[in-house]
Amino acid sequence: MSTVLIIEDEINIRTMIKIALSVEGYTCLEASTVRDGIHIAISSLPDLIVLDLGLPDGDGQRILKRVRETSKVPILVLSARHSETVKVQLLMAGANDYVHKPFSVKELIARISVLLRDLTPIISEAKPLRQVAGLSIDINSNTVQAYGKKVLLTPKEFQLLDILTREPGVFVSQQRILRSIWGVHRSEDSHYVRILISHLRKKIQVATKPSFIIETAAGQGYRINCHPSE
Repeated sequence: MSTVLIIEDEINIRTMIKIALSVEGYTCLEASTVRDGIHIAISSLPDLIVLDLGLPDGDGQRILKRVRETSKVPILVLSARHSETVKVQLLMAGANDYVHKPFSVKELIARISVLLRDLTPIISEAKPLRQVAGLSIDINSNTVQAYGKKVLLTPKEFQLLDILTREPGVFVSQQRILRSIWGVHRSEDSHYVRILISHLRKKIQVATKPSFIIETAAGQGYRINCHPSE
């Protein structure tokens, strides 16, 4: 069964999560500080991290940033911060899901289950090198070139590009993108996709000049235009 690292300084909450996960068959590791969380995340290589932001020796975002330097392990953030801006920033920084405190244990377990089930590595299913609409995508090195120019993408931007270029010309729904990248599929979270699409589109357009290769269609989603204009 999968191993989950719980980084939470409130012992009652940490114990509650641990008991619930243990009942479901998960192995649990625990940390209550930024320092211990980083150490265990790097040394023990858990399958998923439940991360609280309000830790006694610093902000949990430090753990998110440090872990994302070397790992794509799913990270579910717990926080009492209800600001949409903060939520968007965390998801764009590499968090896979975000749960508000107070939360339902059943919902938390369900979200963990979805993340572990659906966030399978894209690399394992893809060809090492893909040529689509002027883009050269190297799956092994996570690098992209547009008409010979290197395009620097964040991990989530690369995931999005990979999803869109698996079936060039075929529309991919917002729900599918949400589920594949963040492990969620709620319609109220669709603005995360729009923000990510905007970032990716701008970077590619800079490299491809006037070419507009990411198309949007209401009710259908997004697709790569296989024949961008010159």
